[in-house]
Amino acid sequence: MKLFRSDLEKHISNQLFEISTVSLNLDDIRLVDDILSCTLSVEHAPNGYRVHGSLGGTFIEKCDRCLTRFDVMLESSINLILTDNSALLNGENTNVIHLSDSEEFIDLSPIIHDLILIEEPIKRLCNETCKGLCPNCGKNQNESQCNCAPREVESLWGHLKDLKHKNLE
Repeated sequence: MKLFRSDLEKHISNQLFEISTVSLNLDDIRLVDDILSCTLSVEHAPNGYRVHGSLGGTFIEKCDRCLTRFDVMLESSINLILTDNSALLNGENTNVIHLSDSEEFIDLSPIIHDLILIEEPIKRLCNETCKGLCPNCGKNQNESQCNCAPREVESLWGHLKDLKHKNLE
């Protein structure tokens, strides 16, 4: 997504941008209609511009427990300073981006890409009480109960306990 200098100078306010996710290279992350909504406002800031707003979309997820597809709305905020002041450009100011006077636009695609990755949950659950799949027959236990007997799990440490007992004798 390119934000042109003319937009920055006009001080856009709550302008809606629809961003195609195809251009963001999101790999396995999918969105409904492959569209992100981004609402941005621009203000003058010392030595540059302040760009702030929100980014959101409906993500298509697959539950880690039951493998069911579900949709979830995720939203993130954007708060950036665009400047040519080299004193502000250092490793500590992650929200400060270089914009020289000669540049006609700034590409926000890498920033939007990173914001989406940050918002993506580590564990995807269709709901907090998801029962998952039966480890024996694979039936989704949220939809119906199976008649499988609970499977006894052999301890991975059992052989070490046997060694300990043999050494004590």
